[in-house]
Formats: sequence, structure tokens, C-alpha cells
Amino acid sequence: MRKPQVSVKHRELGLLFKETVSLYLRLSANAAAIYGRGELSGPRRTLLVALASTGPQTAARLARERSQSRQRLQPLINALVRDGLIEPIANPMHKRSALLVLTREGEARAREIAETERSLMARLRLSTSAENLRRASTVLREVRETLETQMP
Repeated sequence: MRKPQVSVKHRELGLLFKETVSLYLRLSANAAAIYGRGELSGPRRTLLVALASTGPQTAARLARERSQSRQRLQPLINALVRDGLIEPIANPMHKRSALLVLTREGEARAREIAETERSLMARLRLSTSAENLRRASTVLREVRETLETQMP
């Protein structure tokens, strides 16, 4: 049986996937080095930053945006609530599904994270242009959106 012919476009898509995974792993390692495993671990950092940028969200919505189940994300949410960084508030759109919001302490931590990361990014010496970075972001968004609509 013959192997299906792989187009140049699909080969390049495979390379993009491979590079994206490598970048994700590098970013995860950097987050662990910066934030450790404690109060501002990578996953905790991600939720605080998400709530800081989007405002109140349900646990289900936060999970969907991460391609996770709400049940998988719930222990992390519970820990952030316990630590006083986020709190549930009434959701006018749904009586049983609370909105999660940052507390004042959570807002302060999110600002601290943003400042730390701005400072670290400012020290990076990239050889590519801002336009190339914009294009790369556009391509990654298009691929992600295509996966979301065409893959289970």
C-alpha cells in the first residue's frame, strides 16, 4: 500500500506544530524557573493573567479556552479561591455558574506578573521584525481557529 502524498503545505504545517510544541515547552520551563511551583506556578499565573485581561469568567469558559474540562481546572480554581486571589460572584446570566473575578490581591499579583514579563521581554534581543511577529501571531491564530472548527 502506497503512503499518501504529503504536500509541501502539510509538511510545513507539521514543522509549525513541532516548533509550537517546542516553544510551549520552553515557555513552561521558563515559567517554572521564574515562578517556581508555589503561589505563582505557571498554571496559576495563566489563570490570573486570563482573568486580568478578560474580566469575570465562568470556570467552564476558562476551561474551554484552555481545551480542558471544567473538572480538571476546578482544583486550580479552588486553590486560587482558598489563597484569596480570585473569588466567585453571582452570575446574572446563570444562577448556578458563578463568575470568577480577581480579588485586590489577585489584581496585584496579575500586575506583578505583567511587569515581570514586560521586563523580561524587554531584555530579549530578537533578530526578527515586529511585522514578522505580527504575521506569526496571525498564522498561529488561523491554525488554532481551524483546529477548533475542524477537529473534535
